[in-house]
Amino acid sequence: MKKIYLFIFSFFALSQIDAQTSYTLTQLNSEPIIGDSYTSKGIDTSTTLPLNLSGLNVTWNLTGLYDTLAVDTNKFISPSADPNSVNYPGVTMVRTNSNGSSYFKSSTNRLELLGLDIAFGGNTATLYYDVHSAILAQYDMSYGYTNTDAVEGTMDAMNFPGTFTGTVNSSLDGTGTLNLNNSSFPNCSRIKAVQNISFDLAAGLFGTISGTVDQTTYTYYHSSSKFPIFTYNYFHVVAGGLIDQVQVQIDALSNIVIGVKENQKNNTMFSMFPNPANTQLGLHFVLANEDSYTFEISNTLGQVVKTVSMPNLTAGIYNETINTNDLSTGMYTVKVIGKNTQGTQKLMIQK
Repeated sequence: MKKIYLFIFSFFALSQIDAQTSYTLTQLNSEPIIGDSYTSKGIDTSTTLPLNLSGLNVTWNLTGLYDTLAVDTNKFISPSADPNSVNYPGVTMVRTNSNGSSYFKSSTNRLELLGLDIAFGGNTATLYYDVHSAILAQYDMSYGYTNTDAVEGTMDAMNFPGTFTGTVNSSLDGTGTLNLNNSSFPNCSRIKAVQNISFDLAAGLFGTISGTVDQTTYTYYHSSSKFPIFTYNYFHVVAGGLIDQVQVQIDALSNIVIGVKENQKNNTMFSMFPNPANTQLGLHFVLANEDSYTFEISNTLGQVVKTVSMPNLTAGIYNETINTNDLSTGMYTVKVIGKNTQGTQKLMIQK
């Protein structure tokens, strides 16, 4: 089954493995510091990956992969360089990339998540772990390490305030060899992290919107890099009757040779914002190849009320704006139609 890479929020990248003799992650050798950075690239696959394998001396054959041509740079900066850090008391380091920021607190033998931005289905959300932070690492971490932590805090999603509670479970559940298309990495260790949260949003005239976020991340580490060489991130968000979406993001370090699939179909990352919208709707999408797009907005009766055509687009990143001033308050469906892609998302118009 083809997996389309999309951005979703992810756990902090723990790192460097002491290969050959030890699979222990220590704070001294494994935790990024201010000034660190690494570049990752999006990966697509036409096969189902054997992610259920765990234990000692495992062989993970993660083949059938190809680059999506999407590259992102992750930087670790000082809180003083990010004005939003004032919203996260105790923050000691910030990770930034093209999709947002994550805020961390490092202390003796512990790394905690204090807050992060989420992007899902064209929507954005900010989570503040201000009641109970998420413990991401209790050093030292070797095979058999497990940790379960309760999380709780406030959030802002779809321009609505809310609260959330949940759990974060992490474990170093496997060691062995990671085989990619053109590379093999012996003496790898894998971290499995599972986050499950429930939330309630105060949606004004729409009442309370309740939902869940379920995320499972598999991240593989090797002594050749301080940062993860391969990451698989599954994300499922449900928000009342507005959103029920699964997103999968697969990334590898940019210096790992994967290869581009011949006759690769056009891979599109499509998002829209804000949602709810008022007078304007922003569209963001990335094209790996030339294509022509049509965006259709339909009401709850299935009637197309607005059509926007974007013909003969070249490969690249696009940010477009659709005038929604003529749409009444209510629920709509946005459908994108291309030569090789098609998808739908729910849109709320709020006047």
